[in-house]
Amino acid sequence: MGRGEACEKSQEKTFTGSVGNSRVHNLKCYHGVQKKEEVANLMRGERPGTFLFRSCFVKSGVALALFLSVKVRAGDSDANIHHYQVEDRAGEYYLMQELMEKEELVTRESKAFPTLEELIGHFQHHRLACKIRLGRPLKRPSWQLRHNSVVYDDTGKLGSGNFCIVYRGMLRKQGKIIPVAIKVSKNSDKESAALMETRNLLLAEARIMMNYNNINVIRIYGVACDVPPFMVCMEFCSGGSLEDALKKYGKDMEEFERQILLIDAARGMRYLHDKKCVHRDLASRNCLISFDGIVKIADFGLSKTLEKDQKAFKEALKEAPLAWLAPECIQRESEFSTKTDVWAFGVVIFEVYNNAEKLFAGEEDIAILRKIKKANMPTIENRTKVPAMQAVLSSIWTRKPDDRPEMQKVLEKLVAALVPIQPDDLKRLQINSLKGVSRTQMPNTDLEMDVSVVNEEVDQDGSEKNRKVKGGSKKKTGNRHNRSGKRTPKQEESPKSKKPVPLRNTVRKGPGATSE
Repeated sequence: MGRGEACEKSQEKTFTGSVGNSRVHNLKCYHGVQKKEEVANLMRGERPGTFLFRSCFVKSGVALALFLSVKVRAGDSDANIHHYQVEDRAGEYYLMQELMEKEELVTRESKAFPTLEELIGHFQHHRLACKIRLGRPLKRPSWQLRHNSVVYDDTGKLGSGNFCIVYRGMLRKQGKIIPVAIKVSKNSDKESAALMETRNLLLAEARIMMNYNNINVIRIYGVACDVPPFMVCMEFCSGGSLEDALKKYGKDMEEFERQILLIDAARGMRYLHDKKCVHRDLASRNCLISFDGIVKIADFGLSKTLEKDQKAFKEALKEAPLAWLAPECIQRESEFSTKTDVWAFGVVIFEVYNNAEKLFAGEEDIAILRKIKKANMPTIENRTKVPAMQAVLSSIWTRKPDDRPEMQKVLEKLVAALVPIQPDDLKRLQINSLKGVSRTQMPNTDLEMDVSVVNEEVDQDGSEKNRKVKGGSKKKTGNRHNRSGKRTPKQEESPKSKKPVPLRNTVRKGPGATSE
């Protein structure tokens, strides 16, 4: 039996009360571990009487308690939500309510209910202490997974970080078995504060990823946060990281393969910047290779979404990956924007052409800081036969952010620099030597960008809402060659034309498959 399947049984021993009970988890209105503030966000715009069940830590240890949260009046204030603890004693449920009696606050318990469904039914006909009856249950969003739908074990361990361990596993969803990468929280036996911090970090990353749907950005399937350990399920990329692929096979890569990898990554970053996402941790280690050899941007743990008219933000980084930071990031007050990602993309270009060798390898931090501040950066002139590739890098590594190109322009330059290739040339790709990877698709050199439409959106507060489909409309770009009136598919597919990719300094005319 895998860890996910056995999860609930072990949790019955770890977590006191009714929270470890699978009867609670199977409720459609059970929302897992939630804070009061998050419940208020979930109930924004809902009518009085709307309710849900949730759990939260009530002690300094890891004990969880079950709560019934009810909206008692209109409005989106936290004060409009009342929270009642539900106690489980020998398989029977009691609702604990606080009442004012003779100017004293006293706690009264309800009669015993054999099931939570019976408790709900009772208070849909009888008033609570807040003087209202239960109305409509608020269903958990589809992105919130149940623990028993996630299966993994120690043999599938892929890596480890400060807060999480990543495993390869399987997800059961809508009758399908999906191979996934599972980010699992550590410290499930320590203080609740540490657990909640890890949970908050995982949810923050997941809520950013939920809004994206692009072939060059890693896909997320959902979050399991009913009880610790908390888990995030993402698309599994059998090729591993771009960094590892470069270290293993980079010495035998031809120029066109390095360019294809960079074009994929540039398309992903262009999409993210169009969504006003600042990644802040772009590096070859955070680019993954899928089973079909496509490079995908991953790891959004440091990412931020800019506000509507926001261009940049200032924030101190606790652990900064120095070699990837732009000059404006190493000041006393660090500033981040899409242009800092562009600088980091320049480092990715350097990594791709130097087989994942670290920028400024072996140099002291003080020396590195001085060089970055002055934009005194190395070249790849001795690593490429295409002068235009060095020109791309030179345009990126400029001291002033405003002097750097947008990712759209970077992509245009990369496509223009692409050497001529034929479909048969793909047989020589070194990434096809990676286990489980086979790329047969030509690079997507279309420069127009679709407006991505996602049916289900998770707002920053965790609430779920529907968007209207916009019919795949396109955003105008700097490219003037792809302006035909033909419709293009919403989902990106690499072009399957048998014609060779264009020569350097040219742009393919006519419509093409797009992703954004």
